[in-house]
This record gives sequence, structure tokens and C-alpha cells, in this order.
Amino acid sequence: MGKKTRSNDEIGDILRRQRSEVLGKGLREMARQIGTAPAHLTDIEHGNRSPSEALLVKIARAYEVPEAQLRAAWNKPETIVEEIASQDATAAAKVPELLRSARKFTAGQWDALIDAARRLAADKKGKTD
Repeated sequence: MGKKTRSNDEIGDILRRQRSEVLGKGLREMARQIGTAPAHLTDIEHGNRSPSEALLVKIARAYEVPEAQLRAAWNKPETIVEEIASQDATAAAKVPELLRSARKFTAGQWDALIDAARRLAADKKGKTD
């Protein structure tokens, strides 16, 4: 069972409001839609559990809440983050260093970093073709 945190409580409140007030769905109906037990969904909405990777994606779609918002609330990065960070010794050393230096980035700074990474990847690909 996932650890209950203030963040879990807050995302649970957001999900309950979204489900009932915006989407107009009951708990059992939503649980059926995402393929989980109503009790499990209750635990998630009350901050007592965090969902599996697959369920997180289903919740994002069904509740119409950005997946990134859920990942941040439940401290669940996409699996690609772990894959890249552990692909080789260089990545294992450099990815944490990059992330530590980018810890307080704004959305615009992240976009600039992503653009720079794409240019570097394109340059590398062009040199190997």
C-alpha cells in the first residue's frame, strides 16, 4: 500500500471533484470504466494508495486529468526516465547530474533544454548517417 502524503490527499480531492462534479460519474461507474474495484479506487481518491503505472494512465484518461499532474502528485516518473538513466555507465552518472542542475527550471527553461537535446540528437544522427 502506498504511503499517505499531503500530495496524495490533494490529488485525491482533485480526482473526486473531477469525477463527481465535472464528469458527473459515481465511484462504481468510474471504477468499472478503468477496470478496478470500487474499494481500490476509494483508497486512491482518499490518498491511502497510489495506482500502478497502468492504472495511473487509465485514471488520467478517464478523469481527463493531465498524466503529468498525476505522475508529479504520486512521484511516479515515466518508465523511460529509469530506462535512460540506467542504459549505460555514462547515463547513470550524467542523468542525475542533469536533473539536479535543472531542479528549479521553469516550463520555458525545460522547453529550451528539450530543444537543445533534440538539436544535439539530430546533429549526432546526421554525423552517423
